[in-house]
Amino acid sequence: MNDDRRSHEASILRAFFDDQLQHLHQLVGNLNSHIHDAELQANEDRQIVESFVDASNTKMRAVQGYSDKLSEDVRALHRHVLQVADQIPPPVDLNRDAFESDPLVNALFVNSKDIEKLFATDPDAKVYLRSQSKNQVPVLYALLTAVKSEKRMLGMDMHGEMLIREVPQQAVNFSLHKIHAPCSGGAELSTALKEYLFGSVVELVKREMMSRMVSHQSFNTGDDSYESRVKSLVNPDVYLNALLGYITAPDKLLSIDKTHFKLSKLGIKLEDDDSGQRANEFDIHELTWSNDTRNVVLQIAYVR
Repeated sequence: MNDDRRSHEASILRAFFDDQLQHLHQLVGNLNSHIHDAELQANEDRQIVESFVDASNTKMRAVQGYSDKLSEDVRALHRHVLQVADQIPPPVDLNRDAFESDPLVNALFVNSKDIEKLFATDPDAKVYLRSQSKNQVPVLYALLTAVKSEKRMLGMDMHGEMLIREVPQQAVNFSLHKIHAPCSGGAELSTALKEYLFGSVVELVKREMMSRMVSHQSFNTGDDSYESRVKSLVNPDVYLNALLGYITAPDKLLSIDKTHFKLSKLGIKLEDDDSGQRANEFDIHELTWSNDTRNVVLQIAYVR
């Protein structure tokens, strides 16, 4: 009896230590996984900072600890760009059928032939389509931008069966269509979209800093003193500090707005209660860049 009880107690004790050992292994595994994830994140953060420096001004590397000084603001800018990208809807079909059935596509183009003309004449689309056969890439994915303009005008309108002339109207037009980042799949486009947005923001930052540098040099024409050079944007330390001040508010460098539209087939803005004629009703997503440029943006899929 005593032997059976001691055997039972030993069995319980072994099970207890086995459970504790398994729990310890899980803790060690979770810790190693956490350390690995942290290392991967740190490497990714460093790559983002270095890519930013490469694209904006490599002379900042002359500043001691430049990477640490840039890290927080550059990572915040990158996170902001990813958030903007996440607000752009999934790819829409861009073809003759979509022109007939999709109100957004119908509003963006005057006729279906304009869609074919876009892919035949756009530089980025032409280069990509020539490099990839139809069998290799039957569907081209890309980012499409266009410029929206609105204009007040006098036109005609129907009130019941009565035709009224010189009615104030708001005409909406889309122009300057451009293809960006053509690729072969939706997942690839998602990555290309983020790279396009971040690269475009960094390019605008670079231009702004170059403009400030030129303005400063023009203002101080003839002053080539040591003190002037030390305080100017030519000095990497001064440049880096000025750049940090400029990128500290990412939403001023890039933002996105969603707007609902109801347009007649002639591109005239209609009121919500105006149901007397055929209309296109849709949402557009519009990017606003730091130079006040605005672009309608959407992801598209084009069957060749």
